[in-house]
Amino acid sequence: MKTERIAPKRIIRLRLHPIEAGIFGLGLLSGTVYLLNFKLERFMPEFLHLTGIYLYIGMSLFLSVLYFIGAYFIFKNLSRIGNSKIFLVLIIVFGIFFRAVLVPNDPALLSTDMYRYVWDGRVQHHGINPYLYAPSSEQLRSLRDDTIYPGINRKDYHTIYPAGAQIFFHIFHILVGDSILGFKGLMVFFEVLTLWVLVLTLRAHGFEEARLFIYAWNPLVIFEIGYGGHVDGLAVFLTVLAFYLNAKKRKTPAVIALAFSSAIKLYPALLLPVFLNRGERIKGAIAFTAFFLILYLPFSHVGDKMIGFLPHYFTSLYESFNLGLKYLIMGLFPGLDHVLISLIFILALIAAGSFIFFKEKQKEQVIRYAFILIGLLIVLMPTALHPWYVVMLVPYLSFFPSIAWLIFTCTVTLSYVYYAPSMGILPVWVTVIEYLPLIVIPAIGCVLKRYVSHNWVTRIIP
Repeated sequence: MKTERIAPKRIIRLRLHPIEAGIFGLGLLSGTVYLLNFKLERFMPEFLHLTGIYLYIGMSLFLSVLYFIGAYFIFKNLSRIGNSKIFLVLIIVFGIFFRAVLVPNDPALLSTDMYRYVWDGRVQHHGINPYLYAPSSEQLRSLRDDTIYPGINRKDYHTIYPAGAQIFFHIFHILVGDSILGFKGLMVFFEVLTLWVLVLTLRAHGFEEARLFIYAWNPLVIFEIGYGGHVDGLAVFLTVLAFYLNAKKRKTPAVIALAFSSAIKLYPALLLPVFLNRGERIKGAIAFTAFFLILYLPFSHVGDKMIGFLPHYFTSLYESFNLGLKYLIMGLFPGLDHVLISLIFILALIAAGSFIFFKEKQKEQVIRYAFILIGLLIVLMPTALHPWYVVMLVPYLSFFPSIAWLIFTCTVTLSYVYYAPSMGILPVWVTVIEYLPLIVIPAIGCVLKRYVSHNWVTRIIP
C-alpha cells in the first residue's frame, strides 16, 4: 500500500523591516503620551513638575523629537520603504489612534473655540441666524446653560466664522446635539478622511505613500484637531480633496471643494490661482465665486452683519498675536500704523496670487505653488497666527518636506505660553525660536546644496 507523504505545515511569521520596527516602536511611545496626555502630570518628578500649558508644551516638544526621528529614518530610506503597504498601515493606524484617544478630553485648557462651534450650531437649531446676535445678547438668554455658554470666549461679539463653517456647525448639532465629545469626534472623522485623500493625492502626483507620515504624525495637527477640535481640520480636508480632484482633471469639482473650504476658513481662497490655467480662469473664478456666495444665501437677510467679528479682528492691535515679520517691522518703525502694515501684507499676498494666476501651471507645479502661497501667508499674516492656523501648511510638507517649516510646525506651540497663568504676553524669545529657523536654515541649506550631493538631507532643505 502506497502511503502519501504529508507536507509539513508552513509556519508564517510576520517580520517587520528594521525601519518599520523602529516606526512601530516610536508609535507605541508616542501613543502612550497621547493616551495619557495631561494625566502625565501625575508621573512627573518633583524637579520637573509641569502642569497646564507648560505640560502641553513639554509633551509637544517631546513628541516633536520622536516625530523628527521618524521623519529622518523615513526620508533616509524613502527609496526602500516609500510604498510599503505595511509601513502605510502603521502610519495610518497609529495616526488614527493618536487622534482618537484625545477626543474624550475637554479642549478648554488649550482653546475654547469648540464651545462657540456648539453654540452657533445650537442657535441655528432654534431657527436663529448665528450672525444676528452675540451670545451675551438678551435675545439669546433662553439658550444659555451651565455647560456650553460659560466656555464661550468673546461673548459680547458676533460670530467670526464664515457661512461654510456655520453650515457644518448646524449639521453637527443635528447629529450630536450639544456634545463637545461628539463635535470633536466628527472633526476627527474628517481628519481620517484627510489621511485617506492625502494618500490618493500623493499617488496621483507620483510621490511615495510613506510621505503621509509628515501629516499623519505631526504633533501640532494631532493636538489641534484631536484635542482642540478646531474647524481648520474641515478646511484642510476640503483643500486636500480639491488638490486630488484637480490631479484627476476634475477641475470644476476641485474649484467647488476649494470654495467650500474657503467658506469655512477664508484663507484657502488664496489658492484659487494655482488651479487655473489659460482657458479656465474666467470659468473657474465664476464657479468659485458663485458657490462661495451661494453658501451665504441662508444667512443673507441680516445684511452686513454676516461679516461678524472680522472687522475688529483685522483692525485691533490686541488681536495681533505671534506675528514675526509684522512685529519686526513695528519694532523698526514704531510710527507705522499696524493696520497699514496689515493692508500692505494683504496687497502683497494678492500680488503673489495674481502672479501665479496668470502663469501656466503643470500638474507637478500646482502643489508647489500652493505651498509657496501658504508659506507667504504665514509670514505675512496680517492678524493673529494661532498655532492651529499652521495646520493648513502641513499637507504640503508631505510633498515638499522642509526642515525649517517642519521645525516651525513644532515650535509654534511655544506661543501657548501667552495663555499660561501670570503671563498674558508673548516673550520675545518665543518669537525668536519660532521664526529664526525660517531664516537661518534656508541659508545653511544653500551651502549644503552647493557642497553636499546625493544625500537625503538635500531633499528636506528649503
